[in-house]
Amino acid sequence: MSSKEFIEKVFLRLPTSVILLVEVLRYWQRLCRYNASFHTDDDMRKMQYTLLRENHVIEKGMSMKTTRKGFGQMKVRNLIERLSKYADHYTEEDREFLRYPLCTIASYIAFQKNDGVDMQDIEEAFEALRAKTRFGLSELNISSGIASHRREELTQAALGDFRSLLNSRHSIRYFRDELPSTDTIEKALSLASRTPSACNRQAWHTHVYFGAEAHRLLKKQGGCNGFAEDIPCCIVVTSDMKGFLSYEPFQCYVDGGLYAQNLINALNYVGLGTIPLSCGFLTYRLLRIQKQFGIPENEAMVVMIGTGHMCDEMKIAESTRKPLSYTNTFHTNQ
Repeated sequence: MSSKEFIEKVFLRLPTSVILLVEVLRYWQRLCRYNASFHTDDDMRKMQYTLLRENHVIEKGMSMKTTRKGFGQMKVRNLIERLSKYADHYTEEDREFLRYPLCTIASYIAFQKNDGVDMQDIEEAFEALRAKTRFGLSELNISSGIASHRREELTQAALGDFRSLLNSRHSIRYFRDELPSTDTIEKALSLASRTPSACNRQAWHTHVYFGAEAHRLLKKQGGCNGFAEDIPCCIVVTSDMKGFLSYEPFQCYVDGGLYAQNLINALNYVGLGTIPLSCGFLTYRLLRIQKQFGIPENEAMVVMIGTGHMCDEMKIAESTRKPLSYTNTFHTNQ
């Protein structure tokens, strides 16, 4: 037995509370090292993730049911400034990353000019950034901004094969003023119950809110400011922490995340639109929400899913996906 194996064997004989405390400290160390709030622009990947977040704010703004004339100009200026900084530091490592946010800004400028807004200063800043990054206008050809989709088109695609189901799902930010029936929700919940779970424990739970109560909950979430009242139903997916043991402290989020994605696809299949909304907040905030909305403390909140009947025609953010080369690594012996 190696020394490392011996230490691990001794460690696992410690009281469970001590083992979990060590796990918390180890996780704290990793957070301090890798969380994007620390030394953000000194790390290319951290900078890319935060830039994509800022880029999506612009996309989201264009996909609202109603948009304030000239919205988001300060956010776009700040995004251009940070993209310029990225170009100064990381162009040689990953210039291609810049193509997508540049396309989004070009779509934003066209969107605002179509609404009669003077974009001269932003256009000048954009052109300076484009010149710095050496992208020709013809190269900014990634789908970006928003696209118009019809309900009939999406619902028919969702009933097709698996590829069609996945490609038909989009984040919808406004719905018909009509509550989905509990029967329709239950059909989706039944389909999602086929989700695999660790040792078949099925520790997921759902809490469904309609109308004014859904609006109140969504406003607490904070990520749907400006369109919370356009969402008629909210489903909170949780995972029961009582279902897992000391050596699997994060498994509740794994199982809950698997279930949540299946539920989103199931809601799409039964003809409802969806928008997933983050629950990745600090514990004090989550527990306050849980207390206010009758969710037991032993359940870990995983995600909120806004859902409802889609309008006949909708503006939807394009949200281009990364190439597989960014997200996958093949590990082979060849």
